Amino acid sequence: MWPSISIQATQGRENLKGYNLILLNDNNSHVQAFIYADQWNSMAVNIDEGSIYVISNFYTKEATGSCRPVSSKILINFSPSTTVQKLTEDDFMIPLHKFEFVDLGDLFSMATKCPNDEYPEYSTDIIGVVEDFEHISSIKTKFGQRNIVRFRITDGRNSHKVSIWGDLAVKAENDYNKAVETPVISIVTSTRLKTYKYSVQISSLPSSKLFLNMDSDSVVAMRYR
Repeated sequence: MWPSISIQATQGRENLKGYNLILLNDNNSHVQAFIYADQWNSMAVNIDEGSIYVISNFYTKEATGSCRPVSSKILINFSPSTTVQKLTEDDFMIPLHKFEFVDLGDLFSMATKCPNDEYPEYSTDIIGVVEDFEHISSIKTKFGQRNIVRFRITDGRNSHKVSIWGDLAVKAENDYNKAVETPVISIVTSTRLKTYKYSVQISSLPSSKLFLNMDSDSVVAMRYR
């Protein structure tokens, strides 16, 4: 889950539009969903990451926009008649996560294919070893002071610069300081790719998540590699 916030450039004020969700079912299919802020506040059930729900009476439309976090062609919209029921038992064996990894060696060609690297159609999930970790700092941006963590991510052949912003930078700092097993393997979801002087620069987005040394087959395979 992550909030959808619009910033008024003239006043520098943030307006909450609603909340985005990525829903994953027992067929390992995922889709993005959106709830307007007023509907979110009036819902009888609180939605938490990692919990299981039955969602009824929603409508769908074609997924549009840039940096979309999943490859699904549809978007689920909650309506005033949408009902949400939380299930206390997991009888469906639904996984907690689904990733659509792109090999680090393919990132440059992917980034250069987009005519406007500010607004690619999809964001990108990546996995690799963390190198040259720079601890958290605060820098001035057009949106005010923001926290940032920088590091390089590599698979042994390819290496790219990564910038993690905002609250996720704080999480990255804390998780890295607690990481015991080395090398540290990072998964970063929903990243934006840009090119600069024949190199790829990877940045987090509001929809991004970061996992260090996750207990998963993908991390075990990367560590073995």
